[in-house]
Amino acid sequence: MKFEEHGVFKIETEANLLFVDATGPFSDGVTKHYIESVEFCIQQLEVSQWNQIITLHQLSLFTPEVEKLLTAALINRKKRGLKAVFLILEDVYFKSLIKEQWSRCYTKAEIEHHFFDSTSEAKKSLIHFPYL
Repeated sequence: MKFEEHGVFKIETEANLLFVDATGPFSDGVTKHYIESVEFCIQQLEVSQWNQIITLHQLSLFTPEVEKLLTAALINRKKRGLKAVFLILEDVYFKSLIKEQWSRCYTKAEIEHHFFDSTSEAKKSLIHFPYL
């Protein structure tokens, strides 16, 4: 099994959606770069309410320090219009641990979040979501 040393991510925006595709584990450095990149994209959204769709791959875990950084960033994003996050865990290792760790961040930030096992499952759910 091969893991990315520090984590990688790709971010795109479309209408009122922010898409993230990320492969962990995530280090402090890549997390700070991710937070800055998302900040730039939020400015591009220029809408009052938006949602985020995150596809996680492999070992998408992080340290307690990274958890603090992410939680603080999520609290800020909520103030700037983030309504809900849809996390797709299609090909991750230790799925229950990943769900627990990411849920803790979103719960602390008081952001609605949903987990899906596939992209198609998430897309079906998005059709019925009230903010889209």
